[in-house]
Amino acid sequence: MAPPKIFSYYKHMTGQRITSYDAFRGLLLAGMVVFHLLVNLSDIKFDQNYFYWVPLGFMLFLGIILGKFLDGKNKKTITLGIKLAAIFLILNIPNLISKSYTPSQLIIGDQQIFSFEILLPMSIATFISIGLNKFVKNYKTALIASLALLFALTYLYLINVYSYNLSFLIYGIIGYFIGKNLDLDNISKNISNKIFLVVIFASLAPFLAINHAGIIEVLIILQVLALYFLTAKLFNKNKLLIILGKHSLFLYVAHIVVIKIASSLIQKL
Repeated sequence: MAPPKIFSYYKHMTGQRITSYDAFRGLLLAGMVVFHLLVNLSDIKFDQNYFYWVPLGFMLFLGIILGKFLDGKNKKTITLGIKLAAIFLILNIPNLISKSYTPSQLIIGDQQIFSFEILLPMSIATFISIGLNKFVKNYKTALIASLALLFALTYLYLINVYSYNLSFLIYGIIGYFIGKNLDLDNISKNISNKIFLVVIFASLAPFLAINHAGIIEVLIILQVLALYFLTAKLFNKNKLLIILGKHSLFLYVAHIVVIKIASSLIQKL
């Protein structure tokens, strides 16, 4: 799970960063670090789907930023897409050299072979967003397109067809539609106490669904949005989360390197 630092492009009209987005990225990064620590440096057994909201959250919010702040800014969007693709290729040089793989495994996004795998669909979604802004003109079109994509994801899940790159690309496109039509930061500031109870329920309910039915994409997308509103309401000015969010790419790479070194040392003991 990899969260590239793609949010340096967004600012309010006042020139100030949107701290709710930074804080939420900080929460996602914290969740990812906990996940990697549990998987690599502990003997704790758990259903890894409980952390699916983390990579989905990064992918969805990339799309939201593309739709909200980079729509029509083709030069910045292309630069971002190239940056994400370059990071993916550079960080995967050891895998590309030492491991045999087929083109289909690269297209699918085989997580057993490639590291930092989320960067590839992020890069593709970034380039695709340039074309999307010409076709998605209103909320109705975006809603229909989002529902169609969710239906496609559900259908692929039901027939046991899975492509990491395709699934996360769809999450990014849905995020683009959300960002193009909704101001999440403004919405978060106007949530009533009654609605906030619904937000809490929506953030927790998918964990029960995963326990009984596995991953249900639409529920986890709603969970990510609910967790964003929860973070914006409770931790919008949390300095630690904001710092983590601002420096997510560096911290991601650094913590993976540290965990791999620690895991290697432990295995030698």
